[in-house]
Amino acid sequence: MIYIANSDWSPTKRNPFTTDGTYDENWSSFIYDPSITYFTNVYPESKLHVIRFSPDADKNYIRLFDFLNYETSYQRNVIIKVCLGMNAEDIIELFHKTSHRIEYRSTDEKYMVHSTTLSAWESIKQDGGLLSPNLLKKNNRAVNEIGLKPLNEPKDYSDYIMLDVLDGCGELVVNSHNLGYVCIDPDINYIPGVRLYFDVKKIFAAGLVTRDGLHLVKVKDRLPLQDCLLATITANDFESSIQWTPSLFTQKANELFYSKFIG
Repeated sequence: MIYIANSDWSPTKRNPFTTDGTYDENWSSFIYDPSITYFTNVYPESKLHVIRFSPDADKNYIRLFDFLNYETSYQRNVIIKVCLGMNAEDIIELFHKTSHRIEYRSTDEKYMVHSTTLSAWESIKQDGGLLSPNLLKKNNRAVNEIGLKPLNEPKDYSDYIMLDVLDGCGELVVNSHNLGYVCIDPDINYIPGVRLYFDVKKIFAAGLVTRDGLHLVKVKDRLPLQDCLLATITANDFESSIQWTPSLFTQKANELFYSKFIG
């Protein structure tokens, strides 16, 4: 079900759509927030999974529709909160009239990246592909997922491999794994892992893509390396004297990717 919140509601308050005012794992929310410049899934003390988007960053409601399509496919109840001047009823009506077939869009990235640790990379090569956290667990592999509980992310997110934009936060995720807790400092000292660069159009062509509104591209269960992987970059591709930070490794790896592999 899709519910429309009034202007006074926030994810830290009681649920106005249940008799006891509580939330469980079957609730999520999408908020248009003019106070931010792009999007975030961080909402301190939120009682449910929340994505916030600037209305200027989602003028055609594409990310909202991706979110609604994904969340309702898992039978979750979604609370929508819009900005002044937006008509939530009209937006929901448009959602129901819109095709949600997953295909490559002109606004999609050509290349995306998955960052991981060096030890995980060795297992990935043996498997011939990236495996989701839940599939790794089924295969009795040790998995340490950072961030899911603090961010109220749905359990089904663990069924997927997430890809990120080249200038995204993948190195922050790897550094958080290294540290054992969520760390979002892009300029802290860092021991890099490996960045795996993928051809996005080929992943779409293989019919592997899922959209959830938060991640532009994710793949359920397994993402094969063959055909889709374009390049791998580690700290060994650079001079050993460099003192790495997550932001510096992201920058240098992307520069090398474009100069060496894309031209």
